Amino acid sequence: MNNDCILQVHNISKHFGGIAALENVRFDLRQGEVHALVGANGAGKSTLIKILTGAHLPDQGEITLNSQTVHIHSPWDARVLGISAVYQEFSLNKSLSVAENIYMGKLPTHHGFMVNWKEVYDNAERVLAQMESHISPQTLVKDLSVAQKQLVEIAKALSNQSKILIMDEPTASLTDNDIEHLFRVVKGLAKQGISVIYVSHRLEELPVIADRVTVFRDGQYVITLDIQDAPKSVIIQHMVGKGLEHTPKTQKSSGDVLLEVKHFRSGKAFQDVSFTLHKGEILGLAGLAGAGRTELARAIFGADPKEAGEIRMHGQPIEIRSPRDAKRHGIGFVTEDRKEEGLVLGLDLLSNISMTILDRLTHYFVLRNSEARAITEQFIRTLQIKTSGPTQIAKNLSGGNQQKVVVSKWLATKPTVLIMDEPTRGIDVGSKGQIYSLLNKLADAGLGILMISSEIPEILEMSDRILVMSGGEITAELPHHEATQDAILHYATLKTVL
Repeated sequence: MNNDCILQVHNISKHFGGIAALENVRFDLRQGEVHALVGANGAGKSTLIKILTGAHLPDQGEITLNSQTVHIHSPWDARVLGISAVYQEFSLNKSLSVAENIYMGKLPTHHGFMVNWKEVYDNAERVLAQMESHISPQTLVKDLSVAQKQLVEIAKALSNQSKILIMDEPTASLTDNDIEHLFRVVKGLAKQGISVIYVSHRLEELPVIADRVTVFRDGQYVITLDIQDAPKSVIIQHMVGKGLEHTPKTQKSSGDVLLEVKHFRSGKAFQDVSFTLHKGEILGLAGLAGAGRTELARAIFGADPKEAGEIRMHGQPIEIRSPRDAKRHGIGFVTEDRKEEGLVLGLDLLSNISMTILDRLTHYFVLRNSEARAITEQFIRTLQIKTSGPTQIAKNLSGGNQQKVVVSKWLATKPTVLIMDEPTRGIDVGSKGQIYSLLNKLADAGLGILMISSEIPEILEMSDRILVMSGGEITAELPHHEATQDAILHYATLKTVL
């Protein structure tokens, strides 16, 4: 890395519907640098990325590239300038090969007619080798792991001769081994002179991968620090304007059993799973990727079929064949993928929150709009959703605020049991604290919560009891006061059922 700035952002502002997403922010990027950009949800990180990649036009301000003022009016402009982004949600065609995805829209041809497939595969192999990847260019994308798909996305950017690579939450869905490999790739690209803007909520990663870190808060620039001067506590303080306070978990007496799952089985996904969930309890469900936690939750909710097993609510057997059945019995489900399964991104907040309770809000197929608006406004206040109002489109919210809308949608059904799968994935530390506080309040009010999380510190902090899954089986049940990170990891790698 050298100290020459190849990219500078000067006094950029952007407003949406009267709300300032960015207000006179600045940012600079050096050649061969990994520069982390962090901030709470709604801080303006995504807006800046979209401006740099041509998805949004700034209201004011200037962008300079190699000391020359540039105007980025479209993604094509950004590509020509050597700016590419790799987003958390991949944009790959699963039915095409790796090489076809890398060179989609720019396939080399013989004299402008027939595709030169040899050149396509040779070029793809060369780009993949640049990242020390052994993925075959002819492999179909549908056969790749999540980590391999991400490398293909990076290869797409490199095939554009990109000099600036923006990475948005690149480790959100990766295993520890995949993260280590990704870091080696990113550091290798930096040594080649490629500059990386690294956006992540995982602050513990930054000392390993970043050279500097810039913090945004509420659409404004806060500070830029060399990474050796930016311990996690300092970054958090700049992100939220204060240090985070965590309320210690207090030991609760077990309430009545709300939900009882007995001998649940579904092929290789999970086998002979049994547990109980009590009134006012947060039951943590821990395990490594592939342990079967999400598959179990979906089967309980009726989203996926089960082969065998019984569910009891309040001691009475119930039959759940669909999410409609689950909702009728007082079970809500906040899925891990809020954009694909939790929200209709093109609809406003009122429509998203109301859709689970249309039977209560309609009269002869006509929506009682004033009542729906009142319920939406109540959740906006209670969950502190940062929005212009009930009519704001969901896709224009930050990730943390989108998650709050999903939670609102299910709380509107007044459930007695709430299943939450990765409730804070992709959410900043400030919004995490708000979600934790909300879950504790819901449990104190008598709700039974089954919380699935891949973050062991989160499981330890929030759970009254912890179930650990490995290979589709429950390998441990730990009370809060006996649970440790080492114990959870130990049982998460076992295959012996307790």
